[in-house]
Parts: sequence; structure tokens; C-alpha cells
Amino acid sequence: LVRAHALSCRVVGWSLLLLEASQLLIMACLNSMLAAFAAAAVVLLCVVTLGANALQTPSKPNFLIFLADDLGYGDLECFGRANISTPHINGLAEQGVKLTQWISAAPICTPSRAALQTGRLAPRFGMTANVLPWRVFDLPSQPGGFPKTETTIADLLRTVGYGTGISGKWHLGISSLSEKNEHLPTHHGYDSFFGLPFTNMHKCQEGHENPSYCMLMANNTVIQQPTRMQNLTSELTRHAQDFITWQVEANRPFFFLMAFSHVHSPLYSAPEFINRSRGGRFGDNAEEMDAAVGDVLKTVDDLGVTNNTVVIFTSDNGPFAEEGWGSAGRTAGLKGSKGQTYEGGIRVPGIVRYPGVVPPGTTTDVLVSTMDVFPTVLTWAGINASHLPKPLDGKDASGVFMDPKHAVSPHDEHFLWHYCGTNVAAARHKGYKFHFATAIWGTDTEPSPKCVQCCPNGPTSLNGTGGSLCDCGKQDLKLHDPPLVFDMHSDRNETTPLTPATLPQFDALVAAVKAALEEHKKTIHNVHDEMHTLPDPLLRPCCDNGTYPFADCQCNEYVPGKYPYP
Repeated sequence: LVRAHALSCRVVGWSLLLLEASQLLIMACLNSMLAAFAAAAVVLLCVVTLGANALQTPSKPNFLIFLADDLGYGDLECFGRANISTPHINGLAEQGVKLTQWISAAPICTPSRAALQTGRLAPRFGMTANVLPWRVFDLPSQPGGFPKTETTIADLLRTVGYGTGISGKWHLGISSLSEKNEHLPTHHGYDSFFGLPFTNMHKCQEGHENPSYCMLMANNTVIQQPTRMQNLTSELTRHAQDFITWQVEANRPFFFLMAFSHVHSPLYSAPEFINRSRGGRFGDNAEEMDAAVGDVLKTVDDLGVTNNTVVIFTSDNGPFAEEGWGSAGRTAGLKGSKGQTYEGGIRVPGIVRYPGVVPPGTTTDVLVSTMDVFPTVLTWAGINASHLPKPLDGKDASGVFMDPKHAVSPHDEHFLWHYCGTNVAAARHKGYKFHFATAIWGTDTEPSPKCVQCCPNGPTSLNGTGGSLCDCGKQDLKLHDPPLVFDMHSDRNETTPLTPATLPQFDALVAAVKAALEEHKKTIHNVHDEMHTLPDPLLRPCCDNGTYPFADCQCNEYVPGKYPYP
């Protein structure tokens, strides 16, 4: 039934683009999918409505999103980092708006990336958990992953004629127990995927890559196992340039997500970037990422579509402090880091460029969320998001980007909820932040040379080699009632909690946020848990369409420029 439902969704999407061919496909599908008719009808209604509400503009804007991995708020030159050179990202900020209160949807990668794809909080569809190793997908053979019931930004853009592509890190699952590659991008609205289906991790240390964890895929095909990390960034960039070129040559608008694995540890660089940065090995990684941004932007320029391309740059979450000072980014003084709902874990760099629409050289401290990318892109693409079958947590932030000096946050009329795993740990409302729970730092009782305000010696610390975070279970959090309250305009470092003596409306604000939290909890329903899944060795990705342990699962079949793979 589930597979039938998914197939019907795809057929409906194709029908909007290839009307005559789709009529035959729909008739064939209807004959074999009577049991899924009701579910398919819902999706059909949504897609037809979206198509009917699409703006009939002569040229829809393109969308290019750069997503860094574990990049801290203070890691770019244009955000104050003095010993790392990022001229191309600096240029984006000079040509667009720099957002100093861009908030990630989660403090760790899997739920953050899931929220970017959907505009929805990850707990709504089972893509988060409280403790490692379950907070992210820890093994590529886990059967959990991005559910078919969710609609991605690529799904919707494709229905109105966009070419959709992604390079880089996915980390939202690979195969399920019932369907190979079910969770990969090409099953969720993307025409082309080239990159890591899993993530960069310690077993992918450059020169010592383990084929069980480190593989490069093109669409649904493993083409390199293990991944040659040294060449990864240049190859991801090549795919981005190729894909954008194909779409422009076909006179087709594009949506492309460049999901870097920089600057996640273990750090790696192409030879020409080693020992290049004054910021050490971490700086080498950041500068290689900046160069890749420049290469992709040059392709956009050379194709003559700069003025019609929205460019967004941000990070999935804050820096991985537990990896140690030399391997992790900086928060520019913000408290906490990756895995925590303090600002260091969720406040990340944000830049938006849209020539002629977004005023250049501007900066704003107005609150926006990574989840806002979804409805904002739909607005600029001419899609009416009000007809979606599921509510969004993201808000249309186009007003902030277009008038950053006068706009107010689209979240001011509501509360923005910060989850630590499945627990609401904090909230934001009209310049105030409320902490219901905060991380218990391991370094308070066991100081470490690696980091401060962190948890480097947890059960997943791999004997001190990394991989540990402050977790989100009840035993990992300090509860606060009343919640800690901070003024985000005057105290973004969260150093001085407000009290009834320093904030006359303290009691009223606390009562309001508590009432809002109870209402919010009513909207979070029990769903299938995608994260607490035990690995199945037979699901481990393997080249040549092989099956572990019956195949060697090592190959290098990558041919630059050969697309698409099956």
C-alpha cells in the first residue's frame, strides 16, 4: 500500500509536466492501486491546487542553497573570523543581506536537515531522538529514514517545472526493510543526487576510509567505495556546475542544494588547500568550501542567470566542540555548541542574495529559521503553501529578506520552538528566549582540554577520540521552572537571566509561554520512530549492486561528468 501510494505521487507529479504520457501512466496505475486511491487523491488534490495557484510569470527564479556542516556562527570572515579567508561568501553578504539571528531547526544534523526539506519540526515525523547514537543515523545499514508521508521542497518545485538537484551530504536514511534506496533524495523529489548518502565520520579519515561507512553515490548507484575524501569537494562542485548548466541550457528553472560535508570532522582537504589557512586545518576546510562556493557562483555568472537566482548560505547547526579546539569551529562567544539549544548550537550564519529584490550590503538581526526556507522559496516560486495538507512550522520570510531594515520576524506572532531530541528545551517570542531545560555540561565536573561548556566524555566518545555530545534525555538536562528568560537583543550570549525584578512583565511572559507550550504539545502526535532502528547488514550499500557480505563492496567506477547514473 505504501509503495503504491508513493508511485501514485510520482505519477501525479509527472502528469503536470508530460500531460499526454501521464494520462496513460495514471490509467495504468489506477488499475493496480485501488487500495491506495484515497491517499493518492489527497496528493492529487494538493498538486493540482498548487499548480493552479502557481504565478504565471515569464521566468521563475532559480534557487541555489549552500548548506555547510557544523559551521559555527563565528567561522566566516564576514561574521568576524579574523584568521580564515572566505572572500566568495563575503561577496554574497556584500551583495545581499546578512542575517545575524538565523536559527537552525535543530542543534544536530539529521533533524535539522529533515526540517530544511519539509519546513516542519523533525519530531512531527519521527526524525529525532534524545541520546546518541540514535540522535542521528549512526550506521548506513539502519532501515529508518525520511518517510514517504512527508512532502519535500523538491517535490513541490518539481510539480511546477523545476529541475531539482543535490550534491553532498544527505544523512536522512538510505534503504528500508521493504525497499532499497527508499530514503534517498531521488525518492523524495530530486532529479539528480551526487554525494554521501550517509555522512563524514571518523571511519572516513582521509587516507583510511572504511568502505562500510564511506561511499559515494550517484542517484541510486554506489560509484566509489570507499570515498576518496581528498577529491570529494571538487567532485561535488563539478556536479553542481554540471546540473545547473543542464537546466539553464534546457531553459528550465532549477533548485539546487549544495550540502557540503565541510567542516564536519574528520577534517580533509584537497592538496592545494592543505596548510593554506592561518586558521589551521579547520581553516583549510573552510577556505576550500569558500572556493567551491566561488566556483559554483562563477558558473551561475557565466550562464547569465545571476539576476534571476536566489542564493542562500547557512549551516545545519553549530560547531562540534567535543572534537577539540583544532578540529571544531567557533561560536563568536555564544554559549554552548552542537547538540545543545543554547545559541552556540543553533545560531548559525545566514546570507541571502537575490539581485534587484534583496537590498545589497544590508544586515539584520530579525529572527528567521532554517525552516523558513521552505515557505519562502515556495512564495518566490509562485506556489501557494496554504493548500499543503500538513501545517508548516516555517514562515514566509521573504518580507525580512526584501526589507531587512523595517521588517519584523514572521515568528513574532507565534512561538518558535527549540527541540533537544523529542523534548522542547527552549522557545523564542518577540525578542525573548525561554529555556525550559539546558544541557548539563560534562566539563563542569570533569574539565577537558578539548572544549568548555560541552560533554566530551560521554558513552559515545570512542575512548576519547570524539563522537560525544551533550544529550537530551532527562538525565542529561537541567530543568527550569520558571524557565530561564533572556533578552536576545541585549544578551545573545545568555549570561544574565531576567527576573521579575528586572523585567516587569516577567510573570505574564512566563504564563504565556507555558500556555503556548501546552497547546503546541497537542499538535505533536505519536508517529513512527525512524531513529531507533537496528542495523541490518544486508542493507549496507554496496557497489556493483552487490549485497554485503556476499560482495567485496569496494570499487571506483566514478567517471567525471557521467550523469545520470541509475
